[in-house]
Amino acid sequence: MAKNNSNVTIEADLMRAFQGLVTNIGDLTSNDNYKTIAGVFGEIPRLKEVIELKDSELVGLRREITELRSKYENRLQDNLEMYRKQQNNLEKENATSTTTILNLESVIKEKNVASEEHTRAQNVLQEKLEQVTKLLDAEKKKVAGATADVSKLQQIIKGKDLGIDKLKESLRNEKVQKVEANNQTQELEKKITSLERDLQSSATRLDEIESFTTKLREVDEAVINSSFRIKRLDEVWEAAYGAVVLLFEEDLAEERLGDKTAWKHLKDSEHLDRAIPLPRSNSLAAKHMRVAALLAILARSISQHIFQPTYLLEDNEDRDEIRSLLVNLAVTNSKKESFCRALLLSIFPEDQAKNSAKAVEQVVREVAWCVRNLVFDAQFEKFRSDVEGVVRKALDVWHLVQNTREKFEPYFELNHYLDFEWHTLRFDNSRVSAGNENTANASKDDEALLMIFPRIYVIADGEPDPVTPGVVLMKSQSIPAAEEMERNSPSSPVAGKAGPRSREIRSRAMSNSANAANAANGFLSKKLLPGV
Repeated sequence: MAKNNSNVTIEADLMRAFQGLVTNIGDLTSNDNYKTIAGVFGEIPRLKEVIELKDSELVGLRREITELRSKYENRLQDNLEMYRKQQNNLEKENATSTTTILNLESVIKEKNVASEEHTRAQNVLQEKLEQVTKLLDAEKKKVAGATADVSKLQQIIKGKDLGIDKLKESLRNEKVQKVEANNQTQELEKKITSLERDLQSSATRLDEIESFTTKLREVDEAVINSSFRIKRLDEVWEAAYGAVVLLFEEDLAEERLGDKTAWKHLKDSEHLDRAIPLPRSNSLAAKHMRVAALLAILARSISQHIFQPTYLLEDNEDRDEIRSLLVNLAVTNSKKESFCRALLLSIFPEDQAKNSAKAVEQVVREVAWCVRNLVFDAQFEKFRSDVEGVVRKALDVWHLVQNTREKFEPYFELNHYLDFEWHTLRFDNSRVSAGNENTANASKDDEALLMIFPRIYVIADGEPDPVTPGVVLMKSQSIPAAEEMERNSPSSPVAGKAGPRSREIRSRAMSNSANAANAANGFLSKKLLPGV
């Protein structure tokens, strides 16, 4: 019973369920949504046909893409090897596009996307196609640019080829020039070798010639100091002062004063070229004039015999000719004069030493002879010995001067230089000394009467120029002696060859303007032997 009730209940439930289903189906069919769904299911076959049509179009697009890719690859195979990397990138993009298309197909198949979605997908594909087209155009432009670059490179290569041809031609010319230069170099080397041999031969000959001469040195402090004095020459004049003053500081014997013949050698000496008063007395003025006269004679004798450029010749006239010749040569060409003098100094040095010794003896003899009869024998011998010492000192000094390149000459002429005055011989209580630094312009009316110690001149391609001041006797210094002679005797002897009267001595003068004119006219315009 219970089992039967259970079956009845199940059947009742099934019936209710069936009735509910029928009711629901009826409701469903009467609903608008059902109609829409039924329309959708009816639209599916048509959509499948559209999809199939789009698939065929997609296949056509793929085929077109494949053809374009094939053409693209064939066209760029030879010319765009360098753009291979970009092509690979493009293939990657195509692969990506293919993947995207497959995904879209999958989406269409899986979700049954409507036509709008398919159109959207088609638009995406169209954009991709446009991009591919743009890339293709860009690649075409690149190919065109590459082609233009290739043309330019070909032109550049042609230009380089022309340049290479020119360089080859230039190289050939340079090789020819090198051969010619080598030939010229060899010729020059031969000439240089020949010139070197000639130079060596000339140098040998020059050394040989120089060996024939005495080596001269440049003038320096050993010869002339900053005070324009020849060193050691002042010592010579100081020694001369001492010897002459020592001789005449004592009174002369009365019998000698009155002996006219005893005075003859002094007043008529060939070296006393200007007249100065010489009273025959023992007054201070007379002693002063005797000292001045004998110093002038001594200095001129030393200049004539000792101050020679060479002692090669023994005869005085021959030596004077050589001396004058060298002076004139120094005026025109001092270097040639130096060479000639050096050559002469080197000839027969033993003979020159002998001749210089004879020159010393001649000076001693000439100067001592002037006072031989004025002093006693003991005084005479002492004076003769002192003079010999003075002359030997002068000889030693002049050896230095001889061996300098510069040409030095002593002159006794009273040439006046405004910027280079001579010094005055000083007398003081019967003692004599060279002039100090004060010049001889003590009085405008006073003037030089006699050059005692000569000026030394340097001669170098022109007129002689003084380098030492020289020492003079001024006219004013002779006036006391001249007045004494007038008081004692109008006919008293005076020094000088012509023996002028004392009034002539007092009136006789050299104007400074005349002296300056003589200097301006030139030293050598006067035909006077150097040193006189």
